Amino acid sequence: MIKLKVVFILTFLCNLNLYGQSKTKAEDILKMHLFLDKKNITRSDLEKNVIKNDSLFDSFKKNCSIKIDTLKMYSNIYLPIDGSFKFYVIRDIEYKNELSKVEMWFLKIDLNLDYKYVIAINESTGRSYCLSGFNNNDFFVFFSDISNAYRSFYFKKLKISNFLKNYKVENLDFECLYKSIKSDVIDKERFPCLKTPNDSFSIH
Repeated sequence: MIKLKVVFILTFLCNLNLYGQSKTKAEDILKMHLFLDKKNITRSDLEKNVIKNDSLFDSFKKNCSIKIDTLKMYSNIYLPIDGSFKFYVIRDIEYKNELSKVEMWFLKIDLNLDYKYVIAINESTGRSYCLSGFNNNDFFVFFSDISNAYRSFYFKKLKISNFLKNYKVENLDFECLYKSIKSDVIDKERFPCLKTPNDSFSIH
């Protein structure tokens, strides 16, 4: 399963020009992450031959329209070109009529005003990171890449305290994400930054 997922990602990325990202490319990358994040659904009324594959992804990609916004980033940490990131949040998702009933059950993406889908894209390397709304969070990899860029430029380690104090992105709580990584258990009530749009309970 892991090998198939890696092959799928590599195949998808080979079809993208990841250098010089645009919002259109960000939308495509978001669709890929949404599709990979979606769990298989077992229902008695679903066709058994409907599986998660490149054909179903093509249908999802063509029939799903994503509207995104670019998030504001505030940083007092200068990073070289390989530390240049843009952050995108999904504002709305619309489906065209071509999606079949079976595909709608399988590919329906829920949105939530409290917990949003957010990704970061490194405009130099083309790497992308799921930072909010997804079942898996890439904050550890994201911070590791920023740390490597910082070290290659300054020849010293980027302290997490320095990062948390001086690197801010709207709609993202990096301190919460960092603490959730340090925790022994996944506790979405204690760390609401891990919640997904599918989590119905909200903390206010």
